Amino acid sequence: MAGQARVNSIEALSRFRAALVEFAEGARNALGGIDIELRRVRDWLEHDQPRYWKSQIRLWDQRMVEARSSLHRKNLQRTDGFVPDVSQEKEALRMCKQRIEEAERKLRAIRRWVPQFQHALAEYHGRTRALSDAASIDVERMLAMLDRMILSLEAYVGTAPPRETSGRPSSRPDSVGQDPPIDSP
Repeated sequence: MAGQARVNSIEALSRFRAALVEFAEGARNALGGIDIELRRVRDWLEHDQPRYWKSQIRLWDQRMVEARSSLHRKNLQRTDGFVPDVSQEKEALRMCKQRIEEAERKLRAIRRWVPQFQHALAEYHGRTRALSDAASIDVERMLAMLDRMILSLEAYVGTAPPRETSGRPSSRPDSVGQDPPIDSP
């Protein structure tokens, strides 16, 4: 025999089995929750944010066209003795340019972040794959092995002790005062 196991309690194996099931379920739930969050972040970063900043660029581009038109109309009101105040129109035009530049910076930053995020995501999946496999495949194997062990031990405990063939009474204390088993024909 390669080695002997010293089993003191079959119930301890059953409790260990239950704890293993609970651990595996918790690990799968945690990894699943993280995967859902990572998908949400990926969608936000790859789809929602670029769409939002592109729409902001279009919006402020349109407002800049309106601000230029307003400035042009005000400048047309200029006459020999009258110079209209165009400070509000110039401020609106400056603000539109600033907002467009900000949106373009954000869009460029997102385009830089997407590959970095995808790389980090691939690293994460690579590192957690072993835990994921352990929480599913390996645990199933361990549970099957524990089930076999428990069944074997229960069957072993349920078997009658071996009969003495020498005709002498057994030296085991649990057989004192017991009648020997009757052989059936």
